[in-house]
Amino acid sequence: MLDHYAYYLKVLERSVRNTLRWQCMDPESPLYGTIESVAAGYTEPHSAVGVARTLIEGCYAPGSAFCGDMQLLRRAAAAMRCAASLQHEDGTLDLLCTNFHDAAETSFIMQTIGPACLLMRARMGSRPEEEELRALLEGFVSRAADGILAGGFHTPNHRWVLCAALALCARLTGRADCLARIDDFLREGIDCDEEGEYTERSSGTYNIVCDRSLIIMAEMLDMPGLLDHVGRNLDMVEKYVEADGTINTANSTRQDAGTAPDWRIYYGCYLYMALRTNNAEYAWMADRMLLQSQSALEMSRDDRSLTPFFDMACFAIADPALLERMRDIEPRMPDFNYVKHFEKSGIVRARRGDFSLTLLSGHPVFAMLRCGSHSACLRMAASFYARAQFAPQALIPTEDGFRLSFAVRWGYKGPLPEKPATSDWRQMDHSKRPDVFMQDLRFRVDVRILPDGARFGVSAEGQDRVPMKLEILLDPGARFATEDIEFRARPGDYVYMKGPRAEYRYPDHRRLLIDGGFHSHSWGENMRGTLPGDDSSFFVAMTGDTPVHETVTLRFEG
Repeated sequence: MLDHYAYYLKVLERSVRNTLRWQCMDPESPLYGTIESVAAGYTEPHSAVGVARTLIEGCYAPGSAFCGDMQLLRRAAAAMRCAASLQHEDGTLDLLCTNFHDAAETSFIMQTIGPACLLMRARMGSRPEEEELRALLEGFVSRAADGILAGGFHTPNHRWVLCAALALCARLTGRADCLARIDDFLREGIDCDEEGEYTERSSGTYNIVCDRSLIIMAEMLDMPGLLDHVGRNLDMVEKYVEADGTINTANSTRQDAGTAPDWRIYYGCYLYMALRTNNAEYAWMADRMLLQSQSALEMSRDDRSLTPFFDMACFAIADPALLERMRDIEPRMPDFNYVKHFEKSGIVRARRGDFSLTLLSGHPVFAMLRCGSHSACLRMAASFYARAQFAPQALIPTEDGFRLSFAVRWGYKGPLPEKPATSDWRQMDHSKRPDVFMQDLRFRVDVRILPDGARFGVSAEGQDRVPMKLEILLDPGARFATEDIEFRARPGDYVYMKGPRAEYRYPDHRRLLIDGGFHSHSWGENMRGTLPGDDSSFFVAMTGDTPVHETVTLRFEG
C-alpha cells in the first residue's frame, strides 16, 4: 500500500494552521474558542468540538510539525470550554438547524472528540496544559454520557451512532450503564442484510455513518464480528462506484438520493478495513482515493474545503502495528465489469468500463445510464385515472437481461347497497360501495444490457387507447440532432421524437445514440397524474396509445 500516514500528516498540519488562523480567540465574543460557520449563518456546537479534535491530533500525532506544541492544547481548551457552555444541564447538545436536546447529535459529537481523548490519554504527560484539557474533556464526556443515556433517536442509523458514542464513553469513564444501554440496542440486531445494505439505503450519507459507528463499537467493545457488516457494505459500495469517482445514490431513501457524492467519503472506512482485515481490494480502493486526494492537495494552496477523510485516524495512530501493515498489503483492483442484482434492495447495477446502468424498482426514474459524467434517465407514465406513473413493482432477471413490471386496476364506484347511517359524505363507509367498470393497465420493460448501453422493450396494454409516454431525461447543454434538425438543448426543453433515431452530442465529443423513436400524440409534458417536466433536464419524449409494443436502444459512443 501507499504511505497513507505521510499524507495524513500533510493534511493534518494544514488543518491545524487553518484552525489556528480561523479560531475565534476574542474572550468577549460568544464564539470564543470555536470557528464561525460564515456560510451557514449560524455556528453549531459541533464546530467547537471539531476544533479541539484537530488541535489534539496535531499535538499528539507522531511526526507532526506541531507534535508537543502546548499552544495547541491551550487553544483546544478554549474550544472545549465553548463546547461545554453549549451543553445543556442534561448533558445533551443541540443540532441548531433542526433538533434540540438531541442525544443523536451529542453522539455524533462524541464520535468526533472521543477518539481524540483516547489518543491524548495514550500519549500525554503531566504538563499543566494537559491536565487542564484532560479535566475539561472528562467533564464534557461524563455529561455527554448522561445526555445520551437519557435521550432518544429518530432514524435507524442513530441507534448505532448512540452505541458508538456510549462505547467511547464507557472506555473513557468506565461506566457500566453505558454498556447496558448498548446491549439494549444490540438485542434489536444489526440492520445490514446479506447483500450489505442498511435500512436507509443511503449510499451517500447514512451507510457511512453506520460503517463508522460499527468500527468504533468493534474497537471499543472488542467485538470484531461487527466488522463483518462493514465489510459487506464496502463490498456493495464497490458496485455503486461510477467511472467518474462518484457514488450512485439513486436507491437511497434519504436526502442524499439523486446526488453524486465523492467516493472518498468512504476513504477512512476502506483504509481502516484494509489494515484491520488485510483485504487487498479495500487497500486498492484506499490507495486510489489517496492518489486523488494528493492531486487535490497539490493543486490547492489554501483550500478550507479540502477534507482529509481520516475518520479513523486516531485508532491508527494509537496502534502502530496497524500502520505497519501498510507495507505488507499488496492492493488488488476490484472487478469493475459486472452485472449485480441486489434483490432485497430492488436495484441492478451493471458496469463496463466507463459505462454503467442502474435499474430500480419502486422509483419513477426506473433506469439510469451513465458514461463518465454524462447520464440519461428513463421514466414512463400513462393518463390512466392519474394513477399510472410507472414505478416498477417487480424487477426480475430474464434469460437475457431483466424485466420491470407495473400494473394498476381502477374504475368507478356505485351507490351504497343499504341506507347509510348518515348523509355526511365524510362519515359514510365507502368501503361498502361496489366497484363499477374496473379496468386494468399493465406496463412491462424488458432490458437487455449492451457493452455501451441498453435495449428497452417497452409494453403498455390492458385498457385500449390510453395515452402513454416514455421520457428520456438528459443533462442540458449538448446538441440534439436528427436527420432533419439540430439544436442546442436548454434546461427545461421538451421535445417529441417522431423519427427512428437521434443523437445527443456532448462538448467532449461523446455521443448518446437513441434508436426507436415513436409518436402518436403530443401530450407529455403536462399529462395528468404524471411527473411533469422541469428546468433541470432536457426531455426527449416518445408517445403512444395503448396497446404499445416498442423497442428503444440507448448507446454511448466516443
